[in-house]
Amino acid sequence: MIPLSFLFTSQVLWMLGLILLAVLIIPSFRVIGPTEVGLLTKRFSGKKLSENNPIAFNDEAGYQADLLMPGLRWKSWILYRVDKFPWVQVP
Repeated sequence: MIPLSFLFTSQVLWMLGLILLAVLIIPSFRVIGPTEVGLLTKRFSGKKLSENNPIAFNDEAGYQADLLMPGLRWKSWILYRVDKFPWVQVP
């Protein structure tokens, strides 16, 4: 028979694991409104951005060429910063 203390310990470990997973995953979800775009900034990378190029095209650290379109989006908060800006439409 399995001791009661072992069952309690394993349940606590499972709960701590789920809480840790939630803390790492939930902040990575971003809601971009219907009139907004999300500007991605990669926090760090193994590749260096060339000095004369302000936008990263090949997965370097810095402002990314891709924008997040409206909707629910997932980008790891550890790797990326997401800033919301109004979506400017030129008629």
